[in-house]
Amino acid sequence: MATKKKNLTDALREAAREKLSQLGYKQVQADFALFDPLGDGSMAATAELVALDDKEPVILFASGEPGDASRPPVQDDAKFKAGLGAAKGKPFRFVWVWDGENDFIFDVEKDAQVSALPARDEWKSVARPISDSRTRLVQEVSAEYHRGDFRTIQRKFDELHGAIYSRGGVKPTNAAIDELGKLLFLKVHLEKAPTYVLKTGVGKGKKFADVYSAEHVRAHKKDAVIQLKDAFREINNLPQYKATDITGEEHTIFSYDEPLRLENPDVLALAIEALELRDREGKPIRLSIPDRELLGNGAKAREMRAHLIHEDLLGWAFDVFLRGKYASDEGLATYLTPSQVVECMARMAFHDIPDADLWARRGDDGQRERWKPQSDAEAALPAFLCGDICCGTGRFPVGALREVKRRILDDKHVGHSDDDKLRWLSQMKRYSLFGADQAAGSIQKARINMLLYGEDHGQLLKVDDSLTDPHLDRLIGKFDLILTNPPFGAGSYEDPRGLARMRDGAAGLELGWSWTAGDRSKRKALEKTDPAALFIDRNLQLLKPGGRLLIVVPDGLLCNSGDAYVREYIMGAKDDETGEFLGGKAIVRAVVGLPERAFSLAGTDAKTSFIYLQKKRHAAEKQQAIFFAAAEHVGYLKRGKNELPDPMGNDLVEIASQYAAGPKDVR
Repeated sequence: MATKKKNLTDALREAAREKLSQLGYKQVQADFALFDPLGDGSMAATAELVALDDKEPVILFASGEPGDASRPPVQDDAKFKAGLGAAKGKPFRFVWVWDGENDFIFDVEKDAQVSALPARDEWKSVARPISDSRTRLVQEVSAEYHRGDFRTIQRKFDELHGAIYSRGGVKPTNAAIDELGKLLFLKVHLEKAPTYVLKTGVGKGKKFADVYSAEHVRAHKKDAVIQLKDAFREINNLPQYKATDITGEEHTIFSYDEPLRLENPDVLALAIEALELRDREGKPIRLSIPDRELLGNGAKAREMRAHLIHEDLLGWAFDVFLRGKYASDEGLATYLTPSQVVECMARMAFHDIPDADLWARRGDDGQRERWKPQSDAEAALPAFLCGDICCGTGRFPVGALREVKRRILDDKHVGHSDDDKLRWLSQMKRYSLFGADQAAGSIQKARINMLLYGEDHGQLLKVDDSLTDPHLDRLIGKFDLILTNPPFGAGSYEDPRGLARMRDGAAGLELGWSWTAGDRSKRKALEKTDPAALFIDRNLQLLKPGGRLLIVVPDGLLCNSGDAYVREYIMGAKDDETGEFLGGKAIVRAVVGLPERAFSLAGTDAKTSFIYLQKKRHAAEKQQAIFFAAAEHVGYLKRGKNELPDPMGNDLVEIASQYAAGPKDVR
């Protein structure tokens, strides 16, 4: 078997060498030693094959077994090796993973999949220059990921889910995901408080480290399981894991009375053992590192940085794990939004958001009226607020966090030291990202997701109905940005109370009515409707004047004659003489069509688009030219239940770039 695999690898490598030669590359090297950013010789990372151009690192190649090109762990292993690069400040510009059947090609600077490898005489015109800050970030993150052996972590997550589901007595699959999250949470607590002594339950007086032990569970079987169940309930309710959200409500990561459901001591011991994560040198990987421990040039700080697994690592691993295991049909019409769609929407939105908005404080001129801070401490908090009131497992808040980090940590902020940036980013993680959902299971997964991305969970709310929830009413007019994929097409919304609320014109809500476009005199109260239009109205209500909404909607809303009144409500009625739109609540910035396959992995082929709206600052604000685009390819194809890379690439990458290349005065 090993010989067969070696022969396949050799054959792919030779075929890749031939293709690179055909593209004009004359410097093609095998077993290439990659740069060690840590400078201590600990990386020892090599690339199977690389292509250079006059010593400039251009393409890093990795082979795989059939199907590997579509597997995120294989893709990311190659991406992070490319990030290490050939020398300081010299990451590879493109990644090429080939398994003999499919290709995965990735542009490191764009941080996005592309459809083809560039030839030697064109790569400089295709690849944008990489800034010093971007280069440094790519190399540092690559070192941390590589050090952490993230492919092993991903494999452990999958194995643990299988054991919890099949042998641990926890079903359905989404419940098994929750159990894995609970074990990760307990592991994080052990790192934060290694000497913690249990104060309640059958383990009272014992050190938690002694109870949270595979050896202890194997030795004491059911008694140890009961001790851990009691310990989980106690730790989940500790003050440090209670967070007060933006509405003043306090909650824990899991429901306060949520039990640890694992009953099988063998599976529990296996899980604890598997989560003893170690890097390639065998040193323990900490799941939670306070930012302050990473600052400075002391020996301890350097050691912490050297052996830190970047916060995105576990978030990435959990996100990929979630995408592969999450069942959208377990009682909820919930579909995980593909990361390609999330990234495109987030990048288009953040392109238009000025730096001043991201660094604004609630007590600043222009912000005080919106936030009305009651103390100097409140006035010093970030004013920027991004949210999703149908957040599901938190994919849009995570996507927004990535863009926030990209902007806050950028070197062009010459007036801010590295310490300032870290402190402000920490504040934004706590106060600037918000999510709500009516599904308790989704919110629970979102809290785990946020915890693993290093984000505070305080801004995640379980609500009964995002259209009517009174907690959300406290946020009316507060949001700078909303990114969302609300429920639609899974059935009609027919809650009388909710529909009545959506007819409250005094509150700025009117789409609980229907009327003939151009004539509201005979409007009718809706008794049931697809919720898509209702969520547009609700989200616009929550935005500040000038705030931005990017929302996935069914295509029917954009073209059906019966929905013409909705379109008129959003952008106004067109004047036949001037061609201008009069009235309307928002400026339409962009409309991007998505292919039917965009949500195929989630079990639906609904034809959708996302629209980009900006709430009007005043009624006379005029509609400008609209950016229209349609994606035929979103980076992957569905084969059975598997995700395969689309050889035609991901149109959404180019669409986001085209939008960014448009008028620079979009404000």
